[in-house]
Amino acid sequence: MQRYLLLLIGSVLSIGLDQWSKIAAVKALLRPEGSALPVDADHIRTTTTVVIDGFWNWRLAGNKGAAWSIFRDMPDEWRVPFFVIISVVAVGVIAHLYRKADHTLTRWSLMLILGGAVGNLIDRIRLGYVIDFIQWHYGKAYWPTFNVADVCISVGVGLMIVDMLRQSRAEAAAKKAAAASDG
Repeated sequence: MQRYLLLLIGSVLSIGLDQWSKIAAVKALLRPEGSALPVDADHIRTTTTVVIDGFWNWRLAGNKGAAWSIFRDMPDEWRVPFFVIISVVAVGVIAHLYRKADHTLTRWSLMLILGGAVGNLIDRIRLGYVIDFIQWHYGKAYWPTFNVADVCISVGVGLMIVDMLRQSRAEAAAKKAAAASDG
């Protein structure tokens, strides 16, 4: 039961940090003439605040699509339900994988991925798009604008890859040791 407590607390903290950061970004970056976020993500009027010149800005953006804005041009009546269904399925898959997870690092990675997925799902249900506000670039080469939920998902996937590589190496070492003892 304690392992599910990690999933619950960690996911709720990730979701809370994501939603808090989005609220703070909207308050700080939405131009004064726009008192609320528009229903259409393409009409967000925002300011850009330079954090580190030539590398990092705060810039509010509405992402109607998924990662790198894929599917953003899908009609709204299909796009929003599509992403909600995909997110709900992802939450179910994550819960199933978490239940079977034997390694602590795998559990941490799934907790972060779940928190990020739910954080972005809340935006999709509430607004029809995801609020992004972190903009990284080098000169004129820009990385797609992202948010804390995206960071949670990316770190979670990274931890999962590290854990898979560790498990693979451990299994290979065990096979090598078994072969050496047999031969």
